[in-house]
Amino acid sequence: MALSDELSKFIPKDFGKKSKKSSKGSGGVSGGYGKSTKDKSQKNKRHSKSNPMSADTRNDNADAVIDSNTDRVSGDVDSDQQLPVDHHIVLSSGKKVVSTLTWDVAGETLCSGTHSGQMNLWDFKTMDGSFQPTRTVHPYEEGQRQQIRIARFNHDGSSILICSSADPRAKLLDSSGRVVREFKRGDMYLLDMRRTVGHVAPLTSVDWSPRNPERFISSAADSTVRVWNSENAAGQEQVLVAKSNVGKRRPVISSCAYSVDGSTIGMSQVDDGSLSLWAANASAKRPTHYLKGAHASGSDISFVFMPDSQGILSRGSEDSMVKLWDIRRFDKPLAEVSGMHAAATESNLALSPDSRRVLVGLGRSPQDGGGGDAGVAVLDTSDLRVRRRLDMPFSSDVVSVCWHPHIDQIAASSSDGSIGVFYNKEGVRGGAILCAGRRVARRQVSEITGPIITPHALPLFKDEPSTLSTGAKRRRAAERTKPGVPVYGHGSGGNIGVNETQHIMKTLMKDTLRDEDPREALLRYAQVAESDPMFIAPAYGDNNKSIFEEDDDNASEEHPLKKRK
Repeated sequence: MALSDELSKFIPKDFGKKSKKSSKGSGGVSGGYGKSTKDKSQKNKRHSKSNPMSADTRNDNADAVIDSNTDRVSGDVDSDQQLPVDHHIVLSSGKKVVSTLTWDVAGETLCSGTHSGQMNLWDFKTMDGSFQPTRTVHPYEEGQRQQIRIARFNHDGSSILICSSADPRAKLLDSSGRVVREFKRGDMYLLDMRRTVGHVAPLTSVDWSPRNPERFISSAADSTVRVWNSENAAGQEQVLVAKSNVGKRRPVISSCAYSVDGSTIGMSQVDDGSLSLWAANASAKRPTHYLKGAHASGSDISFVFMPDSQGILSRGSEDSMVKLWDIRRFDKPLAEVSGMHAAATESNLALSPDSRRVLVGLGRSPQDGGGGDAGVAVLDTSDLRVRRRLDMPFSSDVVSVCWHPHIDQIAASSSDGSIGVFYNKEGVRGGAILCAGRRVARRQVSEITGPIITPHALPLFKDEPSTLSTGAKRRRAAERTKPGVPVYGHGSGGNIGVNETQHIMKTLMKDTLRDEDPREALLRYAQVAESDPMFIAPAYGDNNKSIFEEDDDNASEEHPLKKRK
């Protein structure tokens, strides 16, 4: 018995792992395996990493993944407390439409572009309470000023990339607004867009790569999206050519953007309202995802990627709709909302720093005759429900919106040249907070200088400034040096017509050569020639006397010719 008792200690009484008792004596964890839910989830994660699902399994489980993400994002969000809209300042950039806004990475400089071709830089560190732009530049020549469509700061804030509505070349500017580089234009006579070294139609959008700080993309109305290196202006590195489903004409690419991870390039087409996704790491010839009719045909579509690079928020200008897409189920939108009227083709979307809300700039409805209230709608990214509508300090339409991810401030531009910057004083100190409480700087007496009058600066001697372009000046200069053109018909401006001039000259200087007798004209000079010979007689008077042979009648006849033998 003693031996059996000793062996019984080593014989198991039941199978499986025993449940562990808690230290507080509240009983064991539910489940016979003694693993908590957290441990199971971690085990499942490790198992999923080691054994990835196949493509079919991922497609079958896409609905479950989408639902889980939606439940996680659509938590109870108090948008009123988290929106930085307690205070605001208004910046004035003129009277034209402010089409684009971009913030540097630190939130210290705001850049705005207008339809007049003017670009303003607002440095909040040095700006006083007058809220005047720190620097105003015109990237394009005075005679060729064009509408600036998009402006984008790079990752370190040292460069600005811009594109206009009538130029196929993108321009790279430094942080002070000086033009550093202008990229090459393509050959418009080549039909194959892959063989050209640049765009041949006006640009529509640009975007920086999140992976490579020197790489960016540009889209144009020539059906291409081109990948460039900012250090090389000679030509692009990659060309993505979209095919048209409406006729044989080239499709117009309205916008382009990189995904957050930089692995995907998205583009939208105006002709059929489609969205397409392309691989960014190779010279792809076909898109990986394509959706025709994402918005109404003819819509200028703007879109933005979600942080997981799986979701896309898009906006159409013609159908006035905002839609939420998932690329794993790209056939229909997860959610959509209507009534989001776009004020311009550059109207965009702006995600919040936590990606739970999206800002949509609103314009007045054209169906209501321009009526309705303009402002900014705050939508929930999980179901696109309108959480709040922000009133602007201006009464015009909202065109572009921007939400800085670090300083948590919102900037919105309008169609009358005003820019509203919203912030909370409890937030990160930066941006508009730096200059909101400053007074307007007073000018010192030593800084005030009187007018310097010179003789040639008086109005009597001053030339009026020319408002003509370079081409018009050349044409006018050529007209000044051009000889007088004959005036046909009746004269005008003090010039007599050619027909009247000829008639007068024929009357004054009549040609009588046909009516004269040539014999009488010659005999008129006969007496003068005999009395005063000038040409013929003096010439022969100085010659030696001619000696001629005299005739001799008595001379014998000439000797006859010798007879032939």
